[in-house]
Amino acid sequence: MSNTVWTNIVKENELFEKTVVKFNPSFAPRQKDIINLVDYYWMSRYQGGDYDSTGYRMSFYNIIMNPVDVASKLVDLDTKDIRIVAEEGQSYYPAWLFGKDLKLWMKENKNKDKKTFGQLLNQIIFNWPKYGHIILKKVKNSIYLVPLQNIVNLQDVSGILFSDSVIEKHDYTYGQLRKMPWDKDLIEYCIAKYGNEGRINVYERQGDVEGMNHNYHIIAEGAKDEEIFVHDTIDRDDLYRELKWDDITGRALGRGQAERLFEAQIAKNRTENLFSAGLRWTSKHIFQTRDSNIAKNLIKQIMNGDVLTINSEITPIPVEERNLAAYNFADAKWNKNIADVSFAYSELSGERPPSGTPLGTSLLQTQMSGQYFDLKREELGLFLKNIIFDWIIPEFKKNRKKTHSLMTGEFNEEELDKIRGLILNNATNKAILGYINKNKKIPSAKEAELLKSVEKEKIRMKREIKIPDNYYEDLKYKIDIIITNEQIDMASRLTTLQTILQIIGSNPTILKEPRTKKVFYKLLDLTGFSPTDFEIEEESGLEETMAGQMSAPFMAERGGSIARPVFTGVTPRTATIPTTL
Repeated sequence: MSNTVWTNIVKENELFEKTVVKFNPSFAPRQKDIINLVDYYWMSRYQGGDYDSTGYRMSFYNIIMNPVDVASKLVDLDTKDIRIVAEEGQSYYPAWLFGKDLKLWMKENKNKDKKTFGQLLNQIIFNWPKYGHIILKKVKNSIYLVPLQNIVNLQDVSGILFSDSVIEKHDYTYGQLRKMPWDKDLIEYCIAKYGNEGRINVYERQGDVEGMNHNYHIIAEGAKDEEIFVHDTIDRDDLYRELKWDDITGRALGRGQAERLFEAQIAKNRTENLFSAGLRWTSKHIFQTRDSNIAKNLIKQIMNGDVLTINSEITPIPVEERNLAAYNFADAKWNKNIADVSFAYSELSGERPPSGTPLGTSLLQTQMSGQYFDLKREELGLFLKNIIFDWIIPEFKKNRKKTHSLMTGEFNEEELDKIRGLILNNATNKAILGYINKNKKIPSAKEAELLKSVEKEKIRMKREIKIPDNYYEDLKYKIDIIITNEQIDMASRLTTLQTILQIIGSNPTILKEPRTKKVFYKLLDLTGFSPTDFEIEEESGLEETMAGQMSAPFMAERGGSIARPVFTGVTPRTATIPTTL
């Protein structure tokens, strides 16, 4: 029995353990050292122990948590920030309904860790600036954030996923392993042979193996090739995606806010512990005298009211701290360095700036920080856009391929009015066609209005919206995903709204002229607003023709005229909305 796969894993793990990257900090020369140091610092602990050589517990002055929290807050994204918009020449409404349906699906769909996509986003936003690197993994229809602590890879390539192989180490209990969808007999065999005290290490490796046809294997620690749980061929892009905070040339791991502050954290701890050691002396009260008859400890051996007869005076020994100015200077210097390196200025965390800081300086610092985090937010947005396009939408469309319903409770009243208005147009058209087939004539405007009222009442009684089969089949080529920055760019959005209000106020009929309406909607779309938010439901207008809805042969067959005014005209932009609730 051969063990080719496990032999490769052993060699790659040994190389990972001994490889030193010259661009890493000298005190954390390996990838795992950096990740471990971030974890220790995050918990305010020293990697080498929390006690000094005298047995005194050292203080830890944590300075990395606030900059990471500030960065997470300023790059924060949520599912509400993901907008689906129509591409040039396409209908806004199918894309709008697609976006609503997609957000509901992301809200309901959970991976095996019981996390929705919104919860996964929160994990991403926290871990990205903390570790400087995130890896997402797709397994079937679920997406996970891979712990960097479990990864084994080449460390001197341009990214973790550029390594010849990528290995994940999983530490399973026997119960967890038995829940895996693998051969049950093989699982029990490996537990008996390779398990230890209720746990078993399982390795997941993606990468070519010489002499084997598959490039993806899941194997227990020490197992033979014949004992592999899974062997398959998987493209790495279909399995993993990665994003760095800072891209450092010459190493695979990105650099995050915590690593940026390693030197500052060490310096602040050194200063803090020197100060604490000094306090151990300055807190003591020591006296001196030449009289050998005086008690050795005045606190314990002298009682209130005692009268001392001495041959020499008792005087205190000065032990007070005389170097406070130097400590204050060191603190101020490193505090400025921390803010400059991480862009976590006091204004961003809600603190008052130091006394005497000019207003212009505060504004400039806030602006610089905003621009820096804007760039990071844009990088995250582009990364998530690819994830949504390549991983989420295909699974969503597969899940929503057949007829399904959206409960009306998932929409606010304004959105329901829009959907009902759009569905009403098509439902009315369908009712009129039924009237024509039955009565062999085109209804008058009054009759069409009555048909519309009946359909409107039916629609309002429904409690769900039905989406037809394959409704989203080709929408990948009709949509784009825009991740807006509402929290930071609120001023420009308010300006845009004021401009829109002025335009509508000066020309109330702007939405009635088709060409002007098209330009106006395009303007809204480009400024980050959904055109559907400004749609006005038409309650009348039954004097338009059926020419845009029926072909001449269809009308001729029924003895009607295509030019006769019959019922409300529905523009091509709204004709693809489902016709039933």
